[in-house]
Amino acid sequence: MEEPPMTERRVLVQGLSTLFYEAGEGPVVLLVPGVASDAQDWFQVIQERAVTHRVIALSLPGMGGTSPRRSVHPASMASFVADFLDVLEVGPVVAVGHSYGGHVLTELTLAHPHLVTRLVLVASGGLGRATHPVAIGLSLLPERVADAFSALVSLPGGSIAFTVASNFLLRQPWRVPSRTWATHLRLARSRLSLRTSLEVFRTCGNLTGQREDILVTDRLHEIDVPTLVIWGRLDQLFPVWQGRAAARRLPAGRFTVLEGAGHVAHLDSHEEFMDALGPFVRDDLDQVERHARVDADGRGRL
Repeated sequence: MEEPPMTERRVLVQGLSTLFYEAGEGPVVLLVPGVASDAQDWFQVIQERAVTHRVIALSLPGMGGTSPRRSVHPASMASFVADFLDVLEVGPVVAVGHSYGGHVLTELTLAHPHLVTRLVLVASGGLGRATHPVAIGLSLLPERVADAFSALVSLPGGSIAFTVASNFLLRQPWRVPSRTWATHLRLARSRLSLRTSLEVFRTCGNLTGQREDILVTDRLHEIDVPTLVIWGRLDQLFPVWQGRAAARRLPAGRFTVLEGAGHVAHLDSHEEFMDALGPFVRDDLDQVERHARVDADGRGRL
């Protein structure tokens, strides 16, 4: 089947020039990336899901071509996403978010439950305190140091080093398309994107990990839409047990582990990721259950 054409578009949201990509027709799937990435990370997903859905991939403010906004707090950013859907006159949607994007969409679902029919959280932030020491270190950078660091890394040599260093989030980088690597290199050259990403770390983290006041774990029981939590077994940023625990708190939660994947599972193990996502988006929940992995403690599937 021929893939529907993908278009690049801009709209004004909260006074900000907002970049997004879309393809296909039908029920809407909204894709939101994490920090240090943009909507182009979702290109493979867009092309494959657009055969049956209208797929929209949004670049968040300050990252990947969308103008910056003052607050990057996940709840505040969720209001931006809600206004984005309003401007497009779109909703409700199947909401798919990676890392920080998953945190934002969890806040969106809590604040605007009428906008989300299904939620997919891919190695999402906000689901527990535990995080990698590097993330803790970035969260502790003073504002002036973060500014200087962003300026330094955005230089040609620094951007290449940053892109290579980001490999620790991937476990199978050879499976990532070359155009995605080119996108990451371009983002690493953007001082604004780097500075916004650091501000996310500073907003969401502290010396003990993810900040207690930004966590959504105690509110997960309020999310009654079907929710699929996808995690790479080898994720080094957020531990896999944290995702499993979050899925147990969700009234309609399901948990799927991708064995060979790291933090960016939709790039690291794309085919396996689509095998998990596809049935959930298509309402084939029995197949979702078949893809779910048995808990490490042997108590069965979620």
